[in-house]
Amino acid sequence: MLSIMWICDRCGIEHPATPEPPRCVLDRGEVGMEEAGDLGAHTGRWWTHEELISLPHKTLHRDHGRGLHSIKRDPQFAIGHWSFIATTPAGTLLWDPPSWLDTEVLDVVRGLGDVAVIATSHPHMFGAQLGWSRALGGVPVLVNERNREWLPAPDPAFEFWDEHVEPLPGLELIRLGGHMRGSAVARTPDGSILAGDTISGGLAPGWVSFQRNFPKHIPLSAAVVRRVVDRLDDFTYDRLYTLGGDTIDRDARAVVRRSAETHIRWVNGDFDHLT
Repeated sequence: MLSIMWICDRCGIEHPATPEPPRCVLDRGEVGMEEAGDLGAHTGRWWTHEELISLPHKTLHRDHGRGLHSIKRDPQFAIGHWSFIATTPAGTLLWDPPSWLDTEVLDVVRGLGDVAVIATSHPHMFGAQLGWSRALGGVPVLVNERNREWLPAPDPAFEFWDEHVEPLPGLELIRLGGHMRGSAVARTPDGSILAGDTISGGLAPGWVSFQRNFPKHIPLSAAVVRRVVDRLDDFTYDRLYTLGGDTIDRDARAVVRRSAETHIRWVNGDFDHLT
């Protein structure tokens, strides 16, 4: 079922078969102050799909209602994100695809409908996108044009887009930038936002955050947060889900705006007198 591929245990991105494990496309050595979005130097273990299948694990599955589902490997592998399946009458979107493939997770995804397209929020979530495409009959893999440089290798399955695309009726992909230049969200026909890391959760309930670099906890600037939120305001939505499992099940648009305004005021120094 699967060709031999190398999978990085730091980020979970699938790389083409080579005699020896490659250098991860996200590993560009030590990076300077102006990071391009890579995860920094990492020389972890490389895996194959067959090796990952052999490890004891299970697939977690959440039904969010309104045709939206999410899945995750337990125990987690690599970044350990939640992948989303958004069902529509015209087909299903697999968003931020898993980094592993086995019969159980394939059965879950196939059982929710025919996958028509695969897409990702940003390069950290490329996962096993080509493996999934091939396992599902060669469905197209949509990649934002500004994320092209992070692909491990070219492939005919890739289709590129830039600012906005509607791969299925009523289902939109929107580039917002911020976390990475090509960072995007998906808006489902029912009005749910699949945010990836473009907008992330927080420890406080009913709150979201905006970060440039998660391992180093570097926040986005006020200007970028304003740009991201103003762009998203062009679209109607009431729910928001992040790759980390954070859920805003109602009034998401108001939550995003309130969180953004607070973030902007703090990074602008409005409350410096309190520190």
